[in-house]
Amino acid sequence: MKNLSSFYFIGLALVNLIMDSVNGNFVFFDIIFVILAGLPLLINKKWMYQLFGGLMSFISVYIIFAVFVSTVKDAQNKELQPLWTYGMGYVLSLLTLVFSLLMTGIVKWSRRKNIILRSN
Repeated sequence: MKNLSSFYFIGLALVNLIMDSVNGNFVFFDIIFVILAGLPLLINKKWMYQLFGGLMSFISVYIIFAVFVSTVKDAQNKELQPLWTYGMGYVLSLLTLVFSLLMTGIVKWSRRKNIILRSN
């Protein structure tokens, strides 16, 4: 699952790089995001997965909080954005939180099937 989480973060960084290139806001710092996202796969040590996953989990919790505060502030000012605006923020930050917790090993997901053997 750690590799799947690493590929999620690499994909997220690549999407950011592509969108910045399409919109004309490309900076060299975007390439550094891709390199940093691939660092756990390159080093392939447990501490690196835990460090990167912990950092990403803090960032995603911060983003969840920021989207929530933005929702409340916009509701108080009666200037609500379309639902997909907030929904995108919540979905991406929750996915990032799940994948970062998988990367740290706090959440474990096993694909093993339980096999019940019967002896007669």
